[in-house]
Amino acid sequence: MRIRICSAFLQLLCATFILNTTVAAPPALARTDSYDLDIPSQNLNDALQALALALHHKLLYSSELVDGKSSPALKGKFTAVEAVKKLLSGTNLRYQVTSDGLLLIRAAGAPMSSNATSLPPTSDAGGQASQVTTVPLAQADVPDSQNAPQTEKKSAAKNQKDSSDASKKESGVGLEEVVVTGSHIRGVSNDSSPMLLFDRDYIEHSGFSNMSEFVDSLPQNFSGGAGGSSETATFGNSYYEGQNLSRGTGFNLRGLGSVATLTLIDGRRVAPSAEGEFVDVSSIPLQAVERVEILTDGASAVYGADAVAGVVNIILRKNYDGAETSVNYGTATRGGTSEDQLSQTVGKSWAGGSALLIADFDKREPLDARDRDYIVAAGGAPLDGPTWLLPKRKSESLIFNFNQDLPDRLDVFANVLYSHADVGQAQTDTTEDLLTDHPVTDDYSALLGLGYSAFGDWRFEFDGTVAQALTVTDVTYTYIPTGALEFLINDYRDKYDTWSADFKADGSLFSLPSGKVRLATGMSYRKDDLISTRDQVIPDLGPATHANYSRNVDSVFAELFVPIVSREQGYSWARRIDLSLAARYDDYSDFGKTTNPKVGLVWTPVDSLDLRASYGTSFRAPTVLEEAQVTRGIQISNVDLDALNGSLVPAFYLAGSEPLTAERAKDTSIGFTFKPQSVKGAALTFNYFNIDYTNRISIPPFDATALFNRGEFGSLLTDIPNDAAAQAYLAAQVAAGALFIDQLGTGAKGVRYVFNLLQQNAARTQTNGFDFTPSYVVTRGADTYNFNLNLTHINKILNSLLSNTTPIEQVNTYEQPLKTRVRALGTWTRGGWNTSVAANYSNAYVNGYILAYQRIKAWTTIDTDLTYEFGNSTGSAFFNGSKASLGISNLFDVNPPHATDPLYNMGFDVFNANALGRYVTVRFTKRW
Repeated sequence: MRIRICSAFLQLLCATFILNTTVAAPPALARTDSYDLDIPSQNLNDALQALALALHHKLLYSSELVDGKSSPALKGKFTAVEAVKKLLSGTNLRYQVTSDGLLLIRAAGAPMSSNATSLPPTSDAGGQASQVTTVPLAQADVPDSQNAPQTEKKSAAKNQKDSSDASKKESGVGLEEVVVTGSHIRGVSNDSSPMLLFDRDYIEHSGFSNMSEFVDSLPQNFSGGAGGSSETATFGNSYYEGQNLSRGTGFNLRGLGSVATLTLIDGRRVAPSAEGEFVDVSSIPLQAVERVEILTDGASAVYGADAVAGVVNIILRKNYDGAETSVNYGTATRGGTSEDQLSQTVGKSWAGGSALLIADFDKREPLDARDRDYIVAAGGAPLDGPTWLLPKRKSESLIFNFNQDLPDRLDVFANVLYSHADVGQAQTDTTEDLLTDHPVTDDYSALLGLGYSAFGDWRFEFDGTVAQALTVTDVTYTYIPTGALEFLINDYRDKYDTWSADFKADGSLFSLPSGKVRLATGMSYRKDDLISTRDQVIPDLGPATHANYSRNVDSVFAELFVPIVSREQGYSWARRIDLSLAARYDDYSDFGKTTNPKVGLVWTPVDSLDLRASYGTSFRAPTVLEEAQVTRGIQISNVDLDALNGSLVPAFYLAGSEPLTAERAKDTSIGFTFKPQSVKGAALTFNYFNIDYTNRISIPPFDATALFNRGEFGSLLTDIPNDAAAQAYLAAQVAAGALFIDQLGTGAKGVRYVFNLLQQNAARTQTNGFDFTPSYVVTRGADTYNFNLNLTHINKILNSLLSNTTPIEQVNTYEQPLKTRVRALGTWTRGGWNTSVAANYSNAYVNGYILAYQRIKAWTTIDTDLTYEFGNSTGSAFFNGSKASLGISNLFDVNPPHATDPLYNMGFDVFNANALGRYVTVRFTKRW
């Protein structure tokens, strides 16, 4: 199979070579070079134009930001960054050199959190700039080797012949082309797919202390689900929460499960935690994050399996000159938890390369549920011993990035991530038993790659990645009154290894009147291994293998970008029409082959409006944990159900797994971005999504009122006529290897039903909804105001357990995704001051887990953050380049709305609210 894939790929690659002509690749920003500048004081736009000419580099900014602003004179020797900083002094504008070498100018504190069209295009993008306008440098002000007069073309050719480095400098002026989430093609933002983008300013001004807080704040994310991808999962109905040994945090877009969200770091897969259920992002320090890109529709055609609900790409910082130290302290005002953080960044850039090292230390004290009266009152925190709602945590992280240009158009890049987390968890139950565990997790990921800037604008990349997530813990049950040890697992060990190799080529095929047609194609190989073992000492069952599973995946993909209409063609009915086509073929060693296509279209009928649509299919094979569950046998427990006569009736509750098949889905997305010309700085973005899921792997929800809703469960709920039949059923199951747990202490007596809640492929899951993300930026004199709204609304999540059962509506019910979640953020910037206020809203819903339906109130909290940047003219060596911040989350200390849970009664819904209360954070950052 691999030979056939290689052959097909090589044929495609050879065809690509034949179709191309030589065009020099654009250079990146020379960040350390100095320039002799003499730019007089004038309006800011003209000054930036003059600077762009002198730097031989594009500057990107929104035209309304510079209107009416003037610049100081610039005379002397400056680096590019120093020159931009000087011109922007006193304007409330900020520059940012991103990790990809982009030089952006925008309003201070302005978060980039709308559709992907907010990303700056390059000169080869083939479309218009929808939110960011560029200085027309390569096309007009600085001649390039394609459009220059003949004498200049000869000069460029001569330089190219002299040396490859010189050819790069003489080939023209442009930004280094980067790959944007949702596409493998450099310089192309796939505007047909909706994307949210959050940069460093947004994250910092929101007052987040860690990635877990950022994840929880996203309206599109759900903290619950079977994967247990949150720190509080152990206190909710999350089937696999026991596998989240490290108490990590992962993304779960649309509430379709953490396994349906693909999480990447710098565009590449890493080893997941929780036996393969999700990537633990809590181990990534916020100080290391440049931005987070979230693609909110299916992308299996681009990235392969798992990208059903969307893709989260965490982009780490790379290019940085100097050193930066950051200290952070936070505490809950009602007590119960506090956190200390220390981060150190050291970076160096030079001509043709850069290196960056980030070290982070984080220590957090636990949040004891006994410190929250409403949890104690609900019975969720027995006073006999501790119950840590948030575990005790100490972690160290190390991140290293390196890139270097080599002779002959080659370059090398490397990335290493390492984290060590030491977590302590304690939980006391009503029987005076204390559960404790002490997981220690070591994660690492190492990537090494080689790039080649080939003929024309083509680039080839080959890279390899090795990653591992290893968690080792012990688990004890202690009877508090006597101190007797009742249960002990001495060595609970989960190890997940991932190896991958990827090859990609992308560049232009040919030119149309509307622009260049561009192709990306490549192939990959990935191998995943999971081994989970434990040594149970009390009772003495000895060592056992909990899971031992391996899988490899061969893939080949292709992606095409076709500009059908461009602005330059002058059509009255279209400023732009772009077509995106993608397809991916995956061959699984255990689940066969699958091919998934995706098609997207963007139409810009007028300058202020972008219309987009996309359709694709997705595929997800069962995770190694889900497959391992099949081999672990059946567990039978006796539980009480609510009877029709108002009493309780015992039932056998089956846990385990049926044999599984792969999931498949169809994803449709339709949306628009509107920027009214009459309101400069305003943008309205709307995206509708529809996902039709078949064979979705799920675990039927336990419902004590199931007898009142038998149409939803069908044959999963069967009758037992009498005690004799119940005893015979139990005996047969035990004889077949099932484990019986007598929770009621009554055995088979009185059991009248079998409730089959085995993991299985549900017949169908349907969900749809929309995201609405308006924004507005306005400058009034020395003040800049920025407003952003992120609203998500889920119309339905209908889950049909069997082909003949009534669909179960999961949205807006207890411990399930809510219909509407909103985060609104407003910032005000004046000089070095930045103030932000955010409002978080979750709608009211119902609790159907109890017989008398309970209404759970809506929940609104307010966050605020105040930051002052001292600048470089304070007269103090210590305060120069420093920044101080004060952040308060849940400013008014609002308790989560009350909810009742018959199994884990914490007094609130742990998946849709939190018990942290008012939390105050103080941060100080010093750039050296």
